[in-house]
Formats: sequence, structure tokens, C-alpha cells
Amino acid sequence: MEYLVFVVLVIMAVYTFIKKDLGRRHADIRIGLKEILVGIVLGAFIGFYDGIFGAGSGSLLLFAFVKFFGFDFLNASASAKLINLGTFTAALLFFVPSGNVLWITGGIVGICNVAGAVTGVFLALRYGSGFIRVFFLILLLFLIGQMGANSVNVFINAQIQ
Repeated sequence: MEYLVFVVLVIMAVYTFIKKDLGRRHADIRIGLKEILVGIVLGAFIGFYDGIFGAGSGSLLLFAFVKFFGFDFLNASASAKLINLGTFTAALLFFVPSGNVLWITGGIVGICNVAGAVTGVFLALRYGSGFIRVFFLILLLFLIGQMGANSVNVFINAQIQ
């Protein structure tokens, strides 16, 4: 699954880079059966990925909203954050009863996440969808680099053993 997501991230980055006006403006798209089916398939894929790995699921959501549903980057980013909040809340509700929560680590990560979100909202509202598009591309490059480095490490460790 990790290799598939790696390929998907590369495709997303290349596509976003090539399509200069992608996500600059909100497009009114009529939602029909095709869009509903695409939403179900993408939602299932992203939900499955988010439940197992988590990292990068917000970027997958953001790209899906822009590419398939005509959102601009600003609205796609806000919508992806709301869905991520729901998935994080569901995960927390699932793991709290079993006692499998690292409260201090989670609290620190949560505080940093809120600080980053507030900063991101300020910048997004000030500079708009163009800024988010560039930031999205930078984020994709970091995710691709991280996943690529992990894959190389796994390959090297397998060769050594």
C-alpha cells in the first residue's frame, strides 16, 4: 500500500505542477451519479489509508476535492481539515477505552497542530488559493521524499540481511 501511495503522491505533484490553474477558482460542478461513485471510491481508499498509515491523508483529500469536485485550494483545504478532525476524533474514541493513548505526546502534537492550523488559516485567508497551491506542492515534495527515503532504507536493510 505504501508503494501505491508513493506513486499516487508523485502523480498528484506532477499533475498539480503542470496544471497551473488547478484549484485557483471554485468551479460549480453538478453532482450526479458519477461524482457520487467517485466520492465513495476515493473516500473508501483515503479512509482505509488513513486508518492504517495516516500520514498524507489530508493531502489526498485536498487533491481529490480540487481535481474531482472543482473546489479551489482554500475551500478544499478547509474541507479536508474538517474530515481529518472527524477521523482523528473517531480514532481517539476508539483507542481511549483500550488505554492505548499517549496523552503527553498526543497533547504536544495537538497543541502544535492547532498552532499550525491557526497560522495556516491566517496565511491562507491573506494570500488565497495560489499560496495554498504552492504550499501543497512543497508538502507533496516532502511526503514523496520521506516515503522514498523510507523505501530506500527498507531495501538497503533487506540487502544487508
